Amino acid sequence: MSAIRPLTENPAGFRLAVVVEGALGLVAVGLAGLFGVPLREQFALTSRGFVEGTLIGVVATLPMLAIFWWMVSAKWQPFVELHAQVTQMVRELFPRASLVELAIIAVLAGVSEELLFRGVLQTLVAGWTTPLISLAVASLVFGALHAVSRLYFVLATLIGGYLGWLLLECDDLTAPMVAHGLYDFIALAYLTRNQESDR
Repeated sequence: MSAIRPLTENPAGFRLAVVVEGALGLVAVGLAGLFGVPLREQFALTSRGFVEGTLIGVVATLPMLAIFWWMVSAKWQPFVELHAQVTQMVRELFPRASLVELAIIAVLAGVSEELLFRGVLQTLVAGWTTPLISLAVASLVFGALHAVSRLYFVLATLIGGYLGWLLLECDDLTAPMVAHGLYDFIALAYLTRNQESDR
Protein backbone atom coordinates (compact mmCIF):
# COMPACT_ATOMS: atom_id res chain seq x y z
CA MET A 1 0.00 0.00 0.00
CA SER A 2 1.35 3.41 -0.95
CA ALA A 3 2.24 5.79 1.86
CA ILE A 4 0.69 8.70 -0.04
CA ARG A 5 -3.01 8.07 -0.49
CA PRO A 6 -5.81 10.13 -1.97
CA LEU A 7 -6.92 13.02 0.25
CA THR A 8 -10.55 11.92 -0.03
CA GLU A 9 -10.02 8.68 1.96
CA ASN A 10 -10.21 10.50 5.30
CA PRO A 11 -12.23 13.69 4.93
CA ALA A 12 -13.79 13.95 8.41
CA GLY A 13 -10.72 13.91 10.65
CA PHE A 14 -8.72 15.98 8.19
CA ARG A 15 -11.44 18.62 7.86
CA LEU A 16 -11.92 18.80 11.63
CA ALA A 17 -8.19 19.31 12.20
CA VAL A 18 -7.96 21.97 9.49
CA VAL A 19 -10.98 23.85 10.88
CA VAL A 20 -9.73 23.73 14.50
CA GLU A 21 -6.15 24.71 13.70
CA GLY A 22 -7.26 27.34 11.21
CA ALA A 23 -9.63 28.80 13.80
CA LEU A 24 -6.79 29.01 16.34
CA GLY A 25 -4.77 30.99 13.81
CA LEU A 26 -7.67 33.40 13.25
CA VAL A 27 -8.17 33.76 17.01
CA ALA A 28 -4.45 34.56 17.35
CA VAL A 29 -4.59 37.26 14.69
CA GLY A 30 -7.79 38.69 16.18
CA LEU A 31 -6.37 38.81 19.71
CA ALA A 32 -3.14 40.35 18.42
CA GLY A 33 -5.16 43.13 16.79
CA LEU A 34 -7.37 43.58 19.84
CA PHE A 35 -4.49 43.86 22.32
CA GLY A 36 -1.98 45.50 20.00
CA VAL A 37 0.49 42.60 19.94
CA PRO A 38 2.90 43.13 17.02
CA LEU A 39 3.07 39.68 15.42
CA ARG A 40 4.98 40.88 12.36
CA GLU A 41 7.83 42.15 14.53
CA GLN A 42 8.26 38.64 15.96
CA PHE A 43 9.63 37.35 12.67
CA ALA A 44 13.01 37.87 11.06
CA LEU A 45 11.88 39.51 7.84
CA THR A 46 15.08 38.84 5.88
CA SER A 47 15.70 35.69 3.87
CA ARG A 48 18.80 34.99 5.95
CA GLY A 49 16.82 35.34 9.18
CA PHE A 50 14.14 33.00 7.85
CA VAL A 51 16.71 30.38 6.87
CA GLU A 52 18.44 30.64 10.24
CA GLY A 53 15.14 30.35 12.10
CA THR A 54 14.17 27.33 10.01
CA LEU A 55 17.49 25.58 10.65
CA ILE A 56 17.29 26.28 14.38
CA GLY A 57 13.72 24.93 14.38
CA VAL A 58 14.81 21.72 12.64
CA VAL A 59 17.64 21.16 15.13
CA ALA A 60 15.34 22.05 18.05
CA THR A 61 13.01 19.24 16.99
CA LEU A 62 15.62 16.61 17.84
CA PRO A 63 15.28 16.72 21.66
CA MET A 64 11.49 16.50 21.38
CA LEU A 65 11.76 13.52 19.03
CA ALA A 66 14.23 11.82 21.38
CA ILE A 67 11.75 12.20 24.24
CA PHE A 68 8.90 10.99 22.01
CA TRP A 69 10.87 7.89 21.02
CA TRP A 70 11.80 7.22 24.64
CA MET A 71 8.15 7.49 25.69
CA VAL A 72 6.76 5.18 22.99
CA SER A 73 9.47 2.64 23.81
CA ALA A 74 9.16 2.92 27.60
CA LYS A 75 7.76 0.06 29.69
CA TRP A 76 6.60 2.33 32.54
CA GLN A 77 2.87 1.71 32.81
CA PRO A 78 1.72 5.38 32.71
CA PHE A 79 3.67 5.90 29.46
CA VAL A 80 2.33 2.63 28.02
CA GLU A 81 -1.22 3.76 28.81
CA LEU A 82 -0.62 7.25 27.41
CA HIS A 83 0.85 5.80 24.20
CA ALA A 84 -2.21 3.56 23.80
CA GLN A 85 -4.56 6.48 24.48
CA VAL A 86 -2.87 8.82 22.00
CA THR A 87 -2.61 6.08 19.37
CA GLN A 88 -6.34 5.35 19.75
CA MET A 89 -7.16 9.04 19.40
CA VAL A 90 -5.01 9.32 16.26
CA ARG A 91 -6.64 6.17 14.83
CA GLU A 92 -10.10 7.64 15.33
CA LEU A 93 -9.22 11.04 13.85
CA PHE A 94 -6.95 9.93 11.00
CA PRO A 95 -7.59 6.26 10.20
CA ARG A 96 -6.36 6.61 6.60
CA ALA A 97 -4.58 9.93 6.60
CA SER A 98 -2.08 10.46 3.82
CA LEU A 99 1.31 12.00 4.44
CA VAL A 100 0.10 15.09 2.57
CA GLU A 101 -2.83 15.45 4.98
CA LEU A 102 -0.58 14.99 7.98
CA ALA A 103 1.84 17.59 6.64
CA ILE A 104 -0.97 20.11 6.15
CA ILE A 105 -2.28 19.50 9.67
CA ALA A 106 1.22 19.75 11.17
CA VAL A 107 2.00 23.01 9.36
CA LEU A 108 -1.31 24.53 10.45
CA ALA A 109 -0.71 23.42 14.05
CA GLY A 110 2.82 24.76 14.08
CA VAL A 111 1.83 28.13 12.67
CA SER A 112 -1.53 28.65 14.40
CA GLU A 113 -0.63 27.37 17.85
CA GLU A 114 2.69 29.21 17.96
CA LEU A 115 1.00 32.43 16.86
CA LEU A 116 -1.57 32.02 19.64
CA PHE A 117 0.42 30.65 22.57
CA ARG A 118 3.88 32.10 22.00
CA GLY A 119 3.25 35.00 19.63
CA VAL A 120 0.21 36.46 21.39
CA LEU A 121 -0.21 34.99 24.88
CA GLN A 122 3.44 34.79 25.92
CA THR A 123 4.23 38.19 24.44
CA LEU A 124 1.14 39.80 25.95
CA VAL A 125 1.75 38.46 29.46
CA ALA A 126 5.43 39.45 29.21
CA GLY A 127 4.31 43.04 28.68
CA TRP A 128 2.36 42.88 31.94
CA THR A 129 4.79 40.84 34.03
CA THR A 130 8.19 39.27 33.27
CA PRO A 131 9.48 36.93 30.54
CA LEU A 132 9.69 34.06 33.04
CA ILE A 133 6.12 34.48 34.27
CA SER A 134 4.85 34.84 30.71
CA LEU A 135 6.70 31.66 29.73
CA ALA A 136 5.08 29.78 32.63
CA VAL A 137 1.58 31.11 31.91
CA ALA A 138 1.71 30.37 28.17
CA SER A 139 3.13 26.89 28.84
CA LEU A 140 0.44 26.05 31.39
CA VAL A 141 -2.36 27.23 29.09
CA PHE A 142 -0.81 25.27 26.21
CA GLY A 143 -0.63 22.16 28.41
CA ALA A 144 -4.19 22.59 29.68
CA LEU A 145 -5.63 22.89 26.17
CA HIS A 146 -3.76 19.74 25.08
CA ALA A 147 -4.58 17.71 28.20
CA VAL A 148 -6.14 14.35 27.39
CA SER A 149 -4.79 13.10 30.74
CA ARG A 150 -2.79 14.44 33.68
CA LEU A 151 0.44 12.99 32.32
CA TYR A 152 -0.23 14.46 28.88
CA PHE A 153 -0.88 17.83 30.55
CA VAL A 154 2.54 17.68 32.20
CA LEU A 155 4.29 16.65 28.99
CA ALA A 156 2.47 19.24 26.86
CA THR A 157 3.29 21.94 29.43
CA LEU A 158 6.98 20.99 29.28
CA ILE A 159 6.91 21.07 25.47
CA GLY A 160 5.18 24.45 25.61
CA GLY A 161 7.91 25.66 27.95
CA TYR A 162 10.57 24.42 25.58
CA LEU A 163 8.96 26.16 22.59
CA GLY A 164 8.51 29.33 24.63
CA TRP A 165 12.16 29.23 25.67
CA LEU A 166 13.07 28.82 22.00
CA LEU A 167 11.17 32.02 21.21
CA LEU A 168 13.00 33.88 23.97
CA GLU A 169 16.38 32.61 22.81
CA CYS A 170 15.84 33.30 19.10
CA ASP A 171 13.53 36.32 19.37
CA ASP A 172 11.83 34.91 16.27
CA LEU A 173 8.64 32.84 15.94
CA THR A 174 10.02 30.93 12.95
CA ALA A 175 12.10 28.53 15.06
CA PRO A 176 9.29 27.37 17.40
CA MET A 177 6.86 27.16 14.48
CA VAL A 178 9.21 24.90 12.52
CA ALA A 179 10.04 22.78 15.58
CA HIS A 180 6.36 22.40 16.49
CA GLY A 181 5.19 21.59 12.98
CA LEU A 182 8.02 19.17 12.19
CA TYR A 183 7.59 17.36 15.50
CA ASP A 184 3.84 17.03 14.96
CA PHE A 185 4.33 15.69 11.44
CA ILE A 186 6.88 13.06 12.45
CA ALA A 187 4.88 11.99 15.52
CA LEU A 188 1.64 11.73 13.53
CA ALA A 189 3.34 9.90 10.68
CA TYR A 190 4.87 7.42 13.12
CA LEU A 191 1.63 6.82 15.00
CA THR A 192 -0.52 6.40 11.89
CA ARG A 193 2.02 4.21 10.08
CA ASN A 194 2.90 2.19 13.18
CA GLN A 195 -0.72 1.42 13.96
CA GLU A 196 -1.15 -0.16 10.51
CA SER A 197 1.25 -2.93 11.49
CA ASP A 198 -0.79 -3.61 14.66
CA ARG A 199 -3.91 -4.58 12.75
